[in-house]
Amino acid sequence: MNTVTIEIPEGFTRSFGETEEEIARNAKIELAIEMYREGKWSTGKAGKFCGMTRIAFMDLLRDRQVPMPYTLEMLEQDFAYARSRVG
Repeated sequence: MNTVTIEIPEGFTRSFGETEEEIARNAKIELAIEMYREGKWSTGKAGKFCGMTRIAFMDLLRDRQVPMPYTLEMLEQDFAYARSRVG
């Protein structure tokens, strides 16, 4: 694993939390959300980076009102899968 250290001026760290652990965790979450928004990471990859499941990360995105693209093609695939399981 690679370790990257960034310097955050003290006045900005309060935006991420009170303790060093809280600051590090919240900074990772913000980075993961941005990488997802830019299309660089999937929900699974972003969740893994944050130490959470894909579903938990998707819940976080929903709570933060981050758009999650769901195309007509994806809907059709979901319907096809559901029909194959039922009938």
